[in-house]
Amino acid sequence: MRCNFKVVRLWAFSFDCTAHIPSMRNKWNFTALLGLTLLARQEPTEAMRMRGEPLPGLANVERHRTTEAVPQGRVAGGTTATEGDWPWIASIQNVYSYHLCGGLILNEYWVLTAASCVAGLRKSNLLVVTGTSDWWDLYAAYYNVDQIHVHCNFDKPLYHNDIALLHLSSSIEFNDVTKNITLADIDELEEGDKLTFAGWGSTEAMGTYGRYLQEASGTYLPVNECREKLQNQDDVDLGHVCVQMDAGKGACHGDAGGPLIDEQQRLVGIGNWGVPCGRGYPDVYARTAFYHDWIRTTMNGCTIA
Repeated sequence: MRCNFKVVRLWAFSFDCTAHIPSMRNKWNFTALLGLTLLARQEPTEAMRMRGEPLPGLANVERHRTTEAVPQGRVAGGTTATEGDWPWIASIQNVYSYHLCGGLILNEYWVLTAASCVAGLRKSNLLVVTGTSDWWDLYAAYYNVDQIHVHCNFDKPLYHNDIALLHLSSSIEFNDVTKNITLADIDELEEGDKLTFAGWGSTEAMGTYGRYLQEASGTYLPVNECREKLQNQDDVDLGHVCVQMDAGKGACHGDAGGPLIDEQQRLVGIGNWGVPCGRGYPDVYARTAFYHDWIRTTMNGCTIA
């Protein structure tokens, strides 16, 4: 693999390259690995990726919608989004139509999400659902994935470079409730700016996923202030956006990969990690402006040695 490596101050590491996820040898090895991971952690296995938890995609890839109660949970402290207000959001699901994470439509073939949602999965494990605020909607548009591109420095160091692109096997049909999002490719955020997040996550740790899309707003918190509030110097850097919400509000399990937008409805971040859930700590998102070059070069093709 040929990559353009650059080191950014505050321990922000980034590679400008594309990495394909290797396939597991067989289902037995995959299931065994998943079981060992869960036994080792003995912690909640859903996401937004909470600190210390396993990857949300791997943790939930075998879950079946038919074995779950109808979900009632939602973004902690959020309100139900109006149908059509988030036309570029997608639900990343497993082959059993169970919601794993959020995603964003970039164009008719490309969907952006968190690397933690798809790392370790085969493309045949995934479906992308668009055009609905109800992830249980059996009449929504479903698309197969034919390529998974995970940032080649994902989780190096831990909780960094949590970004991935999915290429679809057929083009998304755009309409009034299905559109592509605009990326904020210049970082113009200032402390106190209003930012809004949406997802299908739960209201509390170990809660059920929400069936209907929820949204909540907070304010932008610069990196240094975010580190101070989280009492953490290692897991937040220039590749992240922090959002401070009121206690009782915030991202939770099921919200990884979801969109964070500014008041111009441009994408500024995707759900990354946090302290579960709505406890007054800042939520942390991958900063899309920081990864603009990676997104562009990956979509345009990358040289693999």
